[in-house]
Amino acid sequence: MSSIIHHHPLLGDIKGVLVHEELIQYRSIRYAFIPKRFARSKLFKDTNIELDATEVGPSSIQPFDSPKTDADMNQLPINNENQIQSEDCLRVTITSPTKIAQNLPVVVFLHGGAFFVGSGERTCYSPINFCLEAIKMKKPLVFVSMNYRLGSLGFLHSPNLPEVMPPNNALHDQLRCFEWIKENISGFGGDFTNVTAIGQSAGAESLALHNLSGTNVSLYRRSIILSGSPVCMPSKTPDQHQENFIKQAQKIGIVTHGKTTTSIADELMNVDVDKIRKVEVVGAPCSSSEVIPYEQPTIKMISTEMPSQVSWLESQIVSTCTYDGGISHNIISSNKKRSGHAKSFIKLARGKLKHPDVILGMYNLNENVEDKVALMRICQLESDVGFFGAAHGYINGTFKKTKSYFQIFDLKNPFEGHLPTNKYATHTFDIVALLGGCQKQLEDAKEFESSIRAVTEWRRKIINYICSGEAPCQEFEMNSALLVDSTGANSITKEMYAGANTRFGELLEYVEMEGERGFDVLWFDVFRPWLDEVEE
Repeated sequence: MSSIIHHHPLLGDIKGVLVHEELIQYRSIRYAFIPKRFARSKLFKDTNIELDATEVGPSSIQPFDSPKTDADMNQLPINNENQIQSEDCLRVTITSPTKIAQNLPVVVFLHGGAFFVGSGERTCYSPINFCLEAIKMKKPLVFVSMNYRLGSLGFLHSPNLPEVMPPNNALHDQLRCFEWIKENISGFGGDFTNVTAIGQSAGAESLALHNLSGTNVSLYRRSIILSGSPVCMPSKTPDQHQENFIKQAQKIGIVTHGKTTTSIADELMNVDVDKIRKVEVVGAPCSSSEVIPYEQPTIKMISTEMPSQVSWLESQIVSTCTYDGGISHNIISSNKKRSGHAKSFIKLARGKLKHPDVILGMYNLNENVEDKVALMRICQLESDVGFFGAAHGYINGTFKKTKSYFQIFDLKNPFEGHLPTNKYATHTFDIVALLGGCQKQLEDAKEFESSIRAVTEWRRKIINYICSGEAPCQEFEMNSALLVDSTGANSITKEMYAGANTRFGELLEYVEMEGERGFDVLWFDVFRPWLDEVEE
């Protein structure tokens, strides 16, 4: 690949790499720095420097095999990726047209990975095909992929020592990135007043939390939330974070008995980062904090009671896959310690629900169902409750002044893995299909040939939405949704996805039987404990 020098009015000369005759990429540009481990990040402001942005830089600290395991768990093609890792990971990669224009729409992508793994530079997230489609439509845009801190480095917090170990560093990293974009994106041809943020999974949860933060500072104009909500990865209270702070220190090998929080934090500051990596902590946001200024989010809360939605969000698309539970299915399928799925789930359901046999009957679960079948059915329930139900509640209960569009993604994943091919619209396949990072593999999958046209139709709707806010379908309050399946991207009515004869419609009726906390009992008291259970 050849390189090209771009003169940025603030940042100076930047060497980028041509990834296509019509696209140039500026890789791993630092947007913020971390003064000290676990500290709040600060905006990076060095200007007029010569910068070589031709090589992919570091991701956040995570297990070294995460590119392979992440692809496997999401049933995606595995590429030979071995991105370097560093605590100094607060970087953006910018993809823009080679023919530099001004005031182009801007897309900012927040990757998923359970606040534990992932990187905006993963091959499956490559925006090249997406950006080329925009150029083909004569609607060029600037695409920004963001990295932020993950795991303990992004979320470990002690409320007893907030100045040293503050809450939600990963979410604050994202805020720094949006600040950097506002100051610098015009130098790459972008319009900082026309930014659309796209988040998937944990990235989608991040956007949902920012949208409910109540901040007066405008971060972006539109958001696209794919398979994530404020309850997807449950938050912890400050007290729970303090307990977790002690537990994680102990797992790392630090003796905590008889020590102050300050001395424990000092040891954590100086421990080898490999010890932090090996603990493999999934990040958990902290409630009752600056970004989350309310108690732990619940499905009931986001459906009916949210007091702090922002006023600056012009519009949003909220999306769910029809089998988002596929991520749990694949994780558990690869866990040799898990067995007796139906029996363990039924035990939890009967201990927590008022009418357990009704929901068990709806999903055809009994103790005689073999593990393979039981797991698929339980994870369909997970998808319907923790993803579909949470997304539906989020968009139903908030943003009365924001135009909101509900999207249902039902394109079947054609790649081989734990689940049968071409049967399930799985978690993460939505963003991969949208961006086109696996476009060649999709085109090579014969069973997916008829869906390529549908992907293109959907992609163009999203590009139109990004560029001008053009509605992809009628607003949610009009009882409408956008269904993305093998026939295309078409508007459907609420009766078609939540009517009396639909699975989700029956689930809504069941939840009413369980009471006002019905969804939350299913999600927090039944499914989450079952997901975390490991039988020795």
